[in-house]
Amino acid sequence: MNKVILKGRLTKDVTTSFGSGENQTLLARWVLAVEDRGWKIDEGKYHTDFIPCFAVGKTAEIAQANLCKGKEILLYGKMQSGSYEKEGTRIYTLQMMVEEIEFCGKKSDTPMNDSFMNIPDIPDEELPFK
Repeated sequence: MNKVILKGRLTKDVTTSFGSGENQTLLARWVLAVEDRGWKIDEGKYHTDFIPCFAVGKTAEIAQANLCKGKEILLYGKMQSGSYEKEGTRIYTLQMMVEEIEFCGKKSDTPMNDSFMNIPDIPDEELPFK
């Protein structure tokens, strides 16, 4: 069984594109910062995992219309693995295919600017996945 539930905050705004082929299905991508593995690391800080997520179709439309950097959400979906070749090295990937989005917190918790959360802007080339 492949069922995943994650709760966290978006590290950046959602990016969207349209798939190829006849249907031109909307594809939305974002990275979710998931804190607290249950133990603390250096200086008493909790570890944060950065999970790449994507949604297609109606779920992608909901993400595009409602998600922004810092927004806290609960996601339901499946994990998908993959791999690609880069400069002769096999790179393995893991990402969440989101099937359902649940909004957390108060409506007023939606960030108005980057100072809402101390989520670092991480350049895509520094993320451990593509």
